[in-house]
Amino acid sequence: MAEQETEFDVEQFIYIKIPAPIQPLDRGHLFEDPIDAAIEPRDLGHVSGGGSLLGDARSDGSRPIEFCGIDIDTTDRTEVLRILRDLLPKLGIPLDTELHYTTGGLKLQDRFMGADWAIGEPREFLHPGFDI
Repeated sequence: MAEQETEFDVEQFIYIKIPAPIQPLDRGHLFEDPIDAAIEPRDLGHVSGGGSLLGDARSDGSRPIEFCGIDIDTTDRTEVLRILRDLLPKLGIPLDTELHYTTGGLKLQDRFMGADWAIGEPREFLHPGFDI
């Protein structure tokens, strides 16, 4: 029997924008795996993807990673945001890491400021793959 697909709900999606050149395997080990361990057992969602935005080509032809991102599909966005605000600093995220989400159609972000988070800031940045 084929698995039934559920419709994507932008209100239950979180994108973590990490302003650091973290390689994909490192991103998985450092962040994605611990996030899944914190939310999957409670049926709150799962990491559904990730990626890196590459910068302009250098003279040697290489392209540096400008930032990386993690996609999370949730069943309870509010609870997952609470967990992420607590967990991510413990995992060593850099300053200005952002949690992007949509509430009531409003595009919002929380920004890590070191000791605390700036919560519910308006957001203009759109997800690189989904434009949400």
